[in-house]
Amino acid sequence: MDEKQNYLVRSETVSSVASEARAVGSTDLVDENGEIRLIPMPTPDPKDPLNIPDKQKWLAVGILCFFGSLALSAEVIIGALIPVFLLEYSGVDPRVLNDVDFVANSHGSINFNPLAVVPPGVVPADLGKVSLLATIPLLANGIASYFLVPLSIAIGRRPVLLLTGACAWIGGLWAGLSTSLESHMAARALQGLGAGAVEALIPLIVQDIMFIHQRNRAMSAVVSSQGIIIIALGVAAPYVAANFTWRILYFATSGFGILAWGLMIAFLPETRWTRGREELSGQRIYELEPGEKRPRLDPDTYGPRTTYTTIGFFQFGFEWKEAGMSMLDTLRTTLFPAIVWATLANSAFVIINQAAQQLGSFALLAQGWQFQYTGLSVIPTVAATIAVYFLGGPLSDKVSLMITRHHNGVREAEFHLPNLLLPFACGILGCFVFGYAGQNNLHWAFILLGAFFLIFAFLMVLTVVNVFVVESYPIWAGPVLVNVSSLRIIIAFFLSSQITVWVTEKGILNTFAIYAEALIVLSLGIPALWFWGRRLRIWTAGSVNKVDGGKPKQVEHIGYAV
Repeated sequence: MDEKQNYLVRSETVSSVASEARAVGSTDLVDENGEIRLIPMPTPDPKDPLNIPDKQKWLAVGILCFFGSLALSAEVIIGALIPVFLLEYSGVDPRVLNDVDFVANSHGSINFNPLAVVPPGVVPADLGKVSLLATIPLLANGIASYFLVPLSIAIGRRPVLLLTGACAWIGGLWAGLSTSLESHMAARALQGLGAGAVEALIPLIVQDIMFIHQRNRAMSAVVSSQGIIIIALGVAAPYVAANFTWRILYFATSGFGILAWGLMIAFLPETRWTRGREELSGQRIYELEPGEKRPRLDPDTYGPRTTYTTIGFFQFGFEWKEAGMSMLDTLRTTLFPAIVWATLANSAFVIINQAAQQLGSFALLAQGWQFQYTGLSVIPTVAATIAVYFLGGPLSDKVSLMITRHHNGVREAEFHLPNLLLPFACGILGCFVFGYAGQNNLHWAFILLGAFFLIFAFLMVLTVVNVFVVESYPIWAGPVLVNVSSLRIIIAFFLSSQITVWVTEKGILNTFAIYAEALIVLSLGIPALWFWGRRLRIWTAGSVNKVDGGKPKQVEHIGYAV
């Protein structure tokens, strides 16, 4: 059998007695002794990414945090600089923003006309085209995931992540050197392609190398670290743009992006690995000695882990057929009830967070803040990211594990759903606080408080939902992540562009009240999936025969490239 087959064929331990079936996404996480089992079950192959030492795994997560936060921050922070670009492409020095009287222009109302920043007698640039600088990366990001994940299945995670990483920093340099609005927009689209890796590939790599009881902590680290970089850039961006030049921001993020790209080249391992349903459900398909949680490594049979097998390129061959199947699986899983709900929930929080970001700075300007200091409006993100790291990581893992122990050690994907109760409650509360404060021109502290609730809810939902959908359909991890990450961004792209129109027509309180009502309706999906989620998983994905122990028998099968 050639080397490529070794990655697709597994030695399974098959029980001689017919055994019960488990729904896809259901696992025995806790054994009869109360110990946590390792799920997915690692193989004896030293090259298996689950066999990477823990220190190297967390180093990889740290590098992904650094890269992801830079890519996303370069994408989202620019959205706060629309007044700067409006002046730039109207032929006016953006530094005049420091002299604009926003209170007089807005009459203390959040319904501020962005074109009011353009001096009288100057023909303003097309506001719609300038606004695309903030939104076009979202569309590029969402579309990119549909192709990046199948490509990562075909050729490996590393080549695709390094390609998108290069797109991110090249796009940043291009934007910094651009001389026209059209060139700037094209550069932003390329940046969005780079950020597409953050939405789908990074969660996919996390599930490649982490056992299910570790994933909440890893994902919360990724999400909260993004907030840290966004905070730093968010505070600096308006000040730098209003006093120096916005191009510095692109050059700075691209410089750090090149550093992150170099770290990925040197230390990020290839994590694509083919696993069967039984391995993904954590069944003991390899012979284990008493007291062992994982099979012993067998380099004599499978070959040792080397530098090339760890950080090389195309070392595990090409899987174009599996990539094509993953695109079909993406279409197939689009209408799965859990995926539809997860996508809608994610989309709602993205839209609401976008609305708060766009309107928050105008609300502060209407209260007399100088534009150069509006970057301080990211202060709620500081508290939110800290809270998400602990509540969305260790605490969420403990809650899910506690429920698992209560159910005799059987882990269901729906055991993550209670972790969504707090963020939904905070999201609903945040909508009313932010909307009421903006409508009635309350003290800016109330605006920031509402923003905190919304940011915390958004980041928590992003963390927990990614883990939930992957555990629900581990055999289609890539396709379900593509659906949830891409569709929510595409939906948000079209609806976020209407935010200022809705606020003008309905008022900010009525607009955010509608958002709150949408969240209340979506929250009904939590109890629905709690009671019927397992049946829906069986209906949509079938079940897995439970095998545990017995004499080892060589069985050839093609696993699922996820």
